Amino acid sequence: MELSTATWVILAILITAIISIAFKVLKNRSKKDTFIILGLSDSGKTSLFIKLRYGEQVRTHTSMKENEGLIKLEEDGEPLTKVPIHFVDVPGHEKLRFRFSDFIPITRGIIFLIDSSTCVKNVRSIAEYLYDIFSNKDVIKHHIPILIACNKSDMITALPTERIQTILENELNQLRNTRTSALDHQDTSITDNGIKTWVAEVYEGR
Repeated sequence: MELSTATWVILAILITAIISIAFKVLKNRSKKDTFIILGLSDSGKTSLFIKLRYGEQVRTHTSMKENEGLIKLEEDGEPLTKVPIHFVDVPGHEKLRFRFSDFIPITRGIIFLIDSSTCVKNVRSIAEYLYDIFSNKDVIKHHIPILIACNKSDMITALPTERIQTILENELNQLRNTRTSALDHQDTSITDNGIKTWVAEVYEGR
């Protein structure tokens, strides 16, 4: 069946429009405007994402796919940034956590969560994950800031952050003998307001 001239014109306009939209999307996605939330499974990544997005604390289950969205960061009703921030919660499952590297080209900052109550038994996995992040060529090249936040610090089995830092540094040293202190950005505890402020400062370049 032959298409009329009018039909070809319509198709050409539609294709041009689609290409234009795709180009704009790709162009926007090439900007480093994303903050990714990383950590092992059950470290509280999805809970943090939901808390930042909806202001609610809810029970979650292990995620098998990314959660992402534009989030308006506010404190006491006042906006912390001029525009909403793009956040991505990357699954922490052992077979899925490598996906973080897919987002590094558009990443402005990394939030790495550690479960303070299970750090000892998971220290090897945490250190290996951090090592992968620290040694990522794009993280190094673009000096992407990393905030390491200790979650669930109110639990009885939780270790103090200083102890967690020491344990992780020792484990990282075993992974790479020439390791220097990589936890300079470790936070004392996790609070959504503290993370909001850090994200805003990194995004605004303060």
